[in-house]
Amino acid sequence: MRKGVITINKNSLIIWLLTGETLKFEGVENLENNDNELNFDYFGVSTQVKRSAVFNQLNIAGFALEQ
Repeated sequence: MRKGVITINKNSLIIWLLTGETLKFEGVENLENNDNELNFDYFGVSTQVKRSAVFNQLNIAGFALEQ
């Protein structure tokens, strides 16, 4: 996976977890991918609230970012 800060402009992000679950986030900004965590801000479509998320890298099988 790419490491460091990834500059993006409100794109969609899909995360695949090792448990087989798939998560989708909209309006993603300020994504930072390091050895321990994947951090980003996103807009909750159902709640209409801007939030921050942190995922432990040990739980992530992979992710895809809209270009």
